[in-house]
Amino acid sequence: MPADEYAYLEFYCEDLKCDCRRVFLLVIARGQPGRVFASIIYGWEKESFYRKRMPWGPDEARGTVRGELDPLNEQSEFAEDFLDLFRCVVLDEPYRLRLRRHYQLFREELARRQVAE
Repeated sequence: MPADEYAYLEFYCEDLKCDCRRVFLLVIARGQPGRVFASIIYGWEKESFYRKRMPWGPDEARGTVRGELDPLNEQSEFAEDFLDLFRCVVLDEPYRLRLRRHYQLFREELARRQVAE
């Protein structure tokens, strides 16, 4: 990986009817604005939770809980390295809990805005 400062930007589903409990992460670098180094999907629930919601692809549930590169979005030649780094960090329980909390906060804010409309 090129020497730089990297960030994993979090994105969550905006559909309040959907409770997918996943995060979409874009890996970007300070020194290369506009370039996406990796696009990762991760879900913090048990594999069985995702298997019920993805009956068409049971293997996708395993990938979701491990973290996987999103096949529909941009990847760089370093994407696998960033995925490996993410998996090492995600094994840390406080980080997993933080993602779950951010998801809850995001949904609460969406609901609050919907009521305000």
